[in-house]
Amino acid sequence: PERLGGSGGLQASARFLPREELTAPAGVVSQHARRNQPDGRRRQLLSRQEARARLQAAGSPESFRLKAAVHPVVRDRYGSLLEALFSEWKELGVTVEVASTDMASFIQAMGRGEDYDLGIMRWTADYNDPDNFTHNLFQSATGQFRSYYCSEEADEILEAARRETTTAAREALYRRFENLILQSDFIVPLFHDVGFRLSNPLVRGLRLNNTYPAVNYARLGKAATTAPALRAASDEGGSLQIPMRASINMLDPALCQVLEEGEVLSSIYETLTQVVEGRIQPRLVQEFHVEEGGRTYRFRLREGVRFHDGRRLTARDVRYSFERLLAEPGQSRREQLSAIKGARGILEKTGTELSGFHIHSARDFTIELTSPVSFFPVLLSDMSTCVVPEGTRGPIGGSYKEGAVGTGPFRVVRFEPGRRLDLERNPFYWRDGYPRSQSLTFEFGKSAAEILSGFRAGRFAIASDLDPVDVETLRRDPVFAAAYREAPSLSTYFILFNRHRGPMADPAQRRRVAAAVDASLLVKQTLGRRAIPAHGLIPPGLLGYESTPSGSANPPNSTPLSGDARGAAVEFTASVHPTFAGEHAAFYGALEAGFRAAGIGIRSATGSVPEYLESWVQGSTDMIIGRWLADYPDTDTFFSAFRYAWAYVGSPDLDELIVHGRTQTDPTVRHALYRQIEEILRRETLLVPLFHEQVYRFARPELEGMVVSFTYPTVAYETLHLRRR
Repeated sequence: PERLGGSGGLQASARFLPREELTAPAGVVSQHARRNQPDGRRRQLLSRQEARARLQAAGSPESFRLKAAVHPVVRDRYGSLLEALFSEWKELGVTVEVASTDMASFIQAMGRGEDYDLGIMRWTADYNDPDNFTHNLFQSATGQFRSYYCSEEADEILEAARRETTTAAREALYRRFENLILQSDFIVPLFHDVGFRLSNPLVRGLRLNNTYPAVNYARLGKAATTAPALRAASDEGGSLQIPMRASINMLDPALCQVLEEGEVLSSIYETLTQVVEGRIQPRLVQEFHVEEGGRTYRFRLREGVRFHDGRRLTARDVRYSFERLLAEPGQSRREQLSAIKGARGILEKTGTELSGFHIHSARDFTIELTSPVSFFPVLLSDMSTCVVPEGTRGPIGGSYKEGAVGTGPFRVVRFEPGRRLDLERNPFYWRDGYPRSQSLTFEFGKSAAEILSGFRAGRFAIASDLDPVDVETLRRDPVFAAAYREAPSLSTYFILFNRHRGPMADPAQRRRVAAAVDASLLVKQTLGRRAIPAHGLIPPGLLGYESTPSGSANPPNSTPLSGDARGAAVEFTASVHPTFAGEHAAFYGALEAGFRAAGIGIRSATGSVPEYLESWVQGSTDMIIGRWLADYPDTDTFFSAFRYAWAYVGSPDLDELIVHGRTQTDPTVRHALYRQIEEILRRETLLVPLFHEQVYRFARPELEGMVVSFTYPTVAYETLHLRRR
């Protein structure tokens, strides 16, 4: 029966050889199954309906019985796993008869594979080398399990591995063997046992080994008295509470789309690269190199990085995370990985694998692109590309024990969607000395007044998202002024017209509406120091930006719209970002007042963030009154907005310029290309720039380590801690 081991809801590891810190792999050894197994990948599960269909196609009867040899330890210690396995198979009409009753009968069954259909076995290493799990088990002349599986091809590989003296070459041979047994589907790996001991507090010197003896008995000792109590955890950096006006309702980085989600998830998950003071630097990777003129990138992961549950980070986790992101239909930012070979197939559902992702070892891999992307490492700093463990499936639960597992400085203790997120220090974090605080709590859905009062009272460690008048008040307060930090953000707020349908398809109509907006005056009246007026889509500091506008977006002969021929006001529909109902409500109120004075009515057709994002794809309104926050510190991220809003402003000439800018490596040429795009937007009045925002944070006087960045996370929360008293 094809893929019997992967039917139903059971998920098995795709590897047979154990990692260096684990012992005792257990698995099913089958006499019959065949399947093509992708190189080094986890098994793809079948539904029961798919499994039944394949059994029928193979000519199997509706029900049949398998005779099994089962290791007594597996049967006794892991009876619940066997029960679940047999229950899944029974749903397919397959029953299992356990024919071995004790250790003696199981040992006899090990050498008589011809009498059994499968064995459910375990193997604990006799010596600390892969040879013990390969040649010792499956060599055709002497292998312990040779009556279940052996082959001439396997013998050649294993004999070569025994003779080989270089580590890298041996590793490659064992990978070949592992791929062989997985592709032939004779073996379904289940799990690796984890050894443990509990010791009395007085015991000293205890160490565990992954081979026998498991305990270093010769070095054990016992203290005369108990050791002094450790310092209370609350004294080690403190517990911090961070308020947010936004509501965060999920913990899946593959679904991360808005700034507030990235701000929170950055404490749980991490990316391969990061932006520090405007420069791209390694994060989870130790180093990366560009090859073949930007078509290939070589990466090496840091050594010793672990996930929140203790698992080691490997290149397979990276590949899985990228493929998982590309397969997520609700994630618009997955297009950032579309240049990788094989990505387009996943996006279009014609494939499932990244053919351009090549794993060379547990820590080394290369990524091939279909065409050069000069800023590809920058794309890998986006939160949606965060690495999760291989096999992670949605929906991600409310703690690290329920799937919310990353490599970040904090791990999830409890999550109440839309209300609260409790994090604790990650005991496996790879950066020594971090995080500086013991725990971190985000409180969501707080109003500006609640944030201000909680901050003044000492409940909240940080304050932001305040009303403009309160920002200026705190800036003049001697208690809080010294701990104020700000930075220019890579953001642009704008009005984007729908050139493809409705009244805004008329260029004259667009010009008249744009003429009613005086962004400089509105910013001065409502935002003050918190923003600077924009005269283009590109914010300061990026290629394509110029400090003075090249021309007015509204030609001199444009006149404000005062109504239709009968004198009635004209109303347009708009997709309005929720921030204009919250933090920037004063600006939006002044904008609406300016439109009303010009005889223009704006009716918001969206309320929530999902509705707002959906409208971008559908082109369902006359205009977007929104914002774009940089996913990565490169101009391309601002013009990639047009890929998501193609229904509003997309055109072949814009697409051609954007693609040319992505592949061009000369900064001078890229700058000129981006100026051409800005000129098209200005000339055709497709966009009305509003402002670029300044990001800021106030910190309590007792809080230390706060630095504000122009990219998210705005604050590196792992550096925050309370001053020792």
